[in-house]
Amino acid sequence: MASGLAYAFYLFFHSVVVILYVYTCYVNYVLTTLPKTHLIHAFAGRWKFLTEWCLIFQTFYFFWCCVTDLVLTSGSRSPIAKKFVAFRDWFLAAVAFPIGTLVVSMFWAIWAVDRELVFPKELDEFFPPWLNHVLHTTVLPILLIEMFLVQHKLPSRKVGVMGTLFVGLSYLLWVLYLGYAMDIWVYPVLKVLSGFYFGLFLTVSAFFLLGLYIVGEKISEFCWRGYPDSDYEFTKID
Repeated sequence: MASGLAYAFYLFFHSVVVILYVYTCYVNYVLTTLPKTHLIHAFAGRWKFLTEWCLIFQTFYFFWCCVTDLVLTSGSRSPIAKKFVAFRDWFLAAVAFPIGTLVVSMFWAIWAVDRELVFPKELDEFFPPWLNHVLHTTVLPILLIEMFLVQHKLPSRKVGVMGTLFVGLSYLLWVLYLGYAMDIWVYPVLKVLSGFYFGLFLTVSAFFLLGLYIVGEKISEFCWRGYPDSDYEFTKID
């Protein structure tokens, strides 16, 4: 059973991450101004980009971790505490890890092929390097540290995958709506692809996202193999 000191350490770690992400949000949304010709000034602003969704997901997740840590530090094992923990673990498995890992892997994979398709060089003038890395690089290491430090009781695969599919499908429909109804293609690479290759890209992305869910599940199991189900008394979401 984790001690009060352990929960206090978790709270410290989660608070540091929340501060990082809140500051990133401030710089990204308030201080960073892009050229008037940039797509960000078109309909829906920044909310066209999965990176922005991911930033909000990560900020929310670690904020929820802080709240949960405070509840657990108090020694509470009430039904409400169990719900806090169950939702935290579900959100990590279904949303925070797969979406965060997708953003990091896809961004750098496309960058390696042609950075102009995902982050044109002209943006370097407006985005400090650290901001780009917090948005597109450190997301994954932070999640891995989280999974190594804190034992999570993940939801059943059915429930977790349903959450991942819901978020992924929601974003896909959003992107397709913007493209076909508003003639706003969020990522230049999607405009380059057409017909069979466009469908193939979307299909591969969907299966890749589901694969990332399973990878997150296996990483959590690997980090905590041989350990009892912590003080989880707490039940997973089924």
